[in-house]
Amino acid sequence: MSKIMLIIIACAAANYLLRVIPFFLSGGENIPPYIKRFLDYMPVVALGALIFPGIITSFPQNPAAGIAGVAAAAVAAWFFEGLILPVFASIGVTWFMLQYM
Repeated sequence: MSKIMLIIIACAAANYLLRVIPFFLSGGENIPPYIKRFLDYMPVVALGALIFPGIITSFPQNPAAGIAGVAAAAVAAWFFEGLILPVFASIGVTWFMLQYM
C-alpha cells in the first residue's frame, strides 16, 4: 500500500475517532437545552460562513445585487414553504439589480 494511502486512512481513522468518542463517553446523559440549541444552529452558521464571502465578491461591480438576492430569498423562505420560490426570488432580484441598478 502506498504511503499516501496510509496517510489518508490514518487521517480518516483520526477524524472518525474524534467524532465518535464523545458520543460513547456521554453515557446517554441528556444534553442541556442551551447546548442543544447551540448545536442545532451550527450547520446553518457554518454554511453561512462559507457562502457569505461569495455573495459579496461574486459581483464586484455591484455587491448590493448579491445581498439583495439573499434578502429576497430569506423573505420568500420566511413566508413560503419549499425551496423553489426562494431560489427563483433570489435569481430574479439579483438579475434585476444587475440589469437596472
